[in-house]
Formats: sequence, C-alpha cells, structure tokens
Amino acid sequence: MPHPSLETIAERLSAEQLRCEQEDLCSNIVQQVTRGKPVAPAALRASLQVSQDELEQRLAKLPPDVEVDRAGNIVGLGVTLVPTSHRFQLGGQVLYTWCAFDTVLFPPLLQVRAKVQSKCSATGHPITFVATPEGIEELTPTTSVLSLILPAERYDCARGTFCLQSLFFESEQAASAWLASHPEAIYLSLEEAAFVGHAVARM
Repeated sequence: MPHPSLETIAERLSAEQLRCEQEDLCSNIVQQVTRGKPVAPAALRASLQVSQDELEQRLAKLPPDVEVDRAGNIVGLGVTLVPTSHRFQLGGQVLYTWCAFDTVLFPPLLQVRAKVQSKCSATGHPITFVATPEGIEELTPTTSVLSLILPAERYDCARGTFCLQSLFFESEQAASAWLASHPEAIYLSLEEAAFVGHAVARM
C-alpha cells in the first residue's frame, strides 16, 4: 500500500500526535525515567525550578496515559519502567517503550544507542535490533516492518489511539492480515521508520 513521503509522515506525527504541549516538563520526565527510577514530583520541582502549586497545575495538564505508581511518582511517558512488549535497553538499564515507533524515536531524541527486543505481533517470533541516533543496526529478521496510523487530528490519549496501532511484524507478509483489517494504517521498513524517528526528533 502506498504511503505519504517519509517527510510528510514525520510532519504529521510531530504536529498532530507526538508533540508534547509542555516540552520542558515532558523532556525532563523522559530524561529522568531513562535513569531507571521513578520520577518524584520533588525532583521535577527542583529541576524545573517551579513552585509546588505550579508543578501540580502543570502535571494535571499532562496526557491521561502518563504512568504513575502508588506513591505518586511518574514511571512512564513513552519510555517506561513498566514492562511492555518492547524492551529498550540503554547500556545496563532495562526500560520499555509504549509502542514500536518509540523504539526508533527516542534514540535520536536522547542521542543514545538502545538494544531493542520485541516480537512480531502476528507470529510472536522475536525481532531484535540496535537503534542509534543515525539509524538501525543488527536487525533480525531483516525483513521486519513497523505499522503506524496517521490520525487526521490530535487526540488526548496518544497511547490509546497511536501506540496500540504501532506494532512490529517480521515481514510485510506477516503484517498483511492486520493491515487488511486496519485500512487506516501504513507500514514502514525499520530503516524508513528510523528516518521518520530522526526527523520527528529534530522538529
């Protein structure tokens, strides 16, 4: 199935789906989560140099799918401490991502190398690669693809509307049945997806 140009896909994702409306807060949360520990509100307040009241107001405006533990600490915003199908290892730190596309978005965004372990959503077979700021290395199987949807407008819950449709498949053939039942979706090779991730990270 033909899809828009990679540049157009990146622009749509950046403008409509993945752009955080509080860039400094979201960036701070992601940076701290990637250290492997829950993010305490006190740490955010100190880092952002804001009052308790202002921090609470800003946290209340975050997307509803931000993950919080019982103590009120943030544990996930795209990158998460909560296990998912997408294992995302930074050095010795084992993390996870909400969706397949996150695995190629965060390496250029954070300027890190990540070992990714996931599985084909159709067959359950493993898919592994190294995601870098520049692209994809050591992809197995080399035929792997990634699915995406490009909603026409922004939704409040990106995880529910975007991440659940961003999956790995070991090949175009493996993805065919899922794509047939999701006509709004497209698929990209991992190299193409990495190009889009790099472009979104620069926007």
